[in-house]
Amino acid sequence: MWRFLQISDLHFGEVACQQAINHSMHRQIPEIMQCLRRDAPRLEADFLVATGDLTNQGGCDAVFAARDLLDFLDLPYYPVGGDADFREPESRTWFIDAYSGHLPLADTVYSFTHKNLHFCVLDPWRLWPDGSLAPIMTGEETGEEVWAIPPHQLHWLEDDLRSHQDIPTVVLLHYPVLPIPERVSQYDDGNSRGRITKEHLLLDLLANHEQVKLLLTGHTHYHCIRSHKGLTEISTGALVEYPIEYREFHVYDDRVEVYTQGLSNEGFAQESLIEGREWPRGSADDRELVIALD
Repeated sequence: MWRFLQISDLHFGEVACQQAINHSMHRQIPEIMQCLRRDAPRLEADFLVATGDLTNQGGCDAVFAARDLLDFLDLPYYPVGGDADFREPESRTWFIDAYSGHLPLADTVYSFTHKNLHFCVLDPWRLWPDGSLAPIMTGEETGEEVWAIPPHQLHWLEDDLRSHQDIPTVVLLHYPVLPIPERVSQYDDGNSRGRITKEHLLLDLLANHEQVKLLLTGHTHYHCIRSHKGLTEISTGALVEYPIEYREFHVYDDRVEVYTQGLSNEGFAQESLIEGREWPRGSADDRELVIALD
């Protein structure tokens, strides 16, 4: 058995502690990362994946500062870009430069294999009302934020999956793909906005490759697990908002066990919680799961 971790939505660089669902802990992210660094040795994880919105504004200095925070964990990791990371025309260049030591190649779309799992990282683009796709957030705001996988990335993914048909595969991207279930959407007041659109193009592609077992996403700032035709999507909450948690994956030859873990300093979770808004931690079905790999 070996392990890897997932964290999401650090939003490093947020100056004002704006409230999303619960109290934001942006100003304490260095302390949160220090606690995670202290906790990490006992987890014995091989690496960590960070599923997007690593910085809040996406400026060059913020990108490198977020990189330094992740480096501070002293744990191998793979970064995934999100909407907050890619706001400027130069954002992807900054991202690639900052994380060059952690990317298998100089791109925001990449794959890697670790022991008995293969991983594919995607980088959705903003879909504008006229139907055009753009790689950055800037433009005329319409009040609706939607993203789609560019055709060239779908072609790349198809080729990559064909080349790795015999190994269980995990696909990572920032934005949720499967619909948010009623048990969550009844509480959500808009933070699930931004789910991938034209998702059938991705889901149809993945359906043709039974080795794809998992989608790992972030963006929503709450924990949610759901499945569709043999594919399981795990969305992980923001590390800077209640419940201040991450995911731990135990990988065996025949299965993956998923656990949701809090930091050893429980004060972060207590301070971030607004009374009556415990729902981002998810139900029992959103916190633990066993996924067969055969």
